[in-house]
Amino acid sequence: MGFGALLKVKITDIPLKLGFYVLQKFDYDRMVIDIEGKELKVTTESVHDMLGIPIGGTILTQLDQWPKDDTSYGEWKQQFKKDSIIRLSAIKNVIVSTTQADFNFQLNFLVLFVNTFCESTSMGRCNLFPLSYISRKTDISNIDRCSYVLDCLVRTKNSYIPYSDTSSFVGPSAFLVLFYADNIRSKALTVTRKRPTICYCSSEKIRYRETFEQEKGRFGLGELNEEFVNEQDEGETDLEDSDSDKDEDHSVEF
Repeated sequence: MGFGALLKVKITDIPLKLGFYVLQKFDYDRMVIDIEGKELKVTTESVHDMLGIPIGGTILTQLDQWPKDDTSYGEWKQQFKKDSIIRLSAIKNVIVSTTQADFNFQLNFLVLFVNTFCESTSMGRCNLFPLSYISRKTDISNIDRCSYVLDCLVRTKNSYIPYSDTSSFVGPSAFLVLFYADNIRSKALTVTRKRPTICYCSSEKIRYRETFEQEKGRFGLGELNEEFVNEQDEGETDLEDSDSDKDEDHSVEF
């Protein structure tokens, strides 16, 4: 399905203040994050680098919606027949108890991905919108997930009302924070930059950086990191995470 990198994620939560800062700096008209005059171009390639999901493929909303006689969605919902509202916790419970990677498993994992890394809801129920484009004939592995993350980012930023008690940001916070942390230096930590970033940057490091930069007075004071160049040793994979196999050329203040 193309979600292999997500099996090694080290992000379990997003620090709210740092996430809010990066969100405020995102300009969806120009598709840049402007950090104190330092512009970070937001592209499908940057989503791929941060989250490790495949780049390219068919745009989700360009797929045909369910034919009326398709029973895929109804059969999928039978897993949750005791739940009037399908919540993410129910999806997770079904996934961990699954013994076969059937079509329902693929839909469950897709819903988990969408609600964790793309767009959730503020009401506690799962965002099931993407399922309206998925049937048993759909090649899920060929869906352009990087473009979908960006679509969700633009849509959720556009609808978000800062400082409002009735508005919550439900978009891809993990991508925003990882993109900031990977591109803007900080004296808080020295780490090795690798791809995909989500497999090597932990929540603990992000929280430590948030606290450090708050104590220094504000976020975004660091310089831009140089463009990432993959200089892996022959035979090394993107998902290897051995402390003894660090590339010194990628060690930066984080």
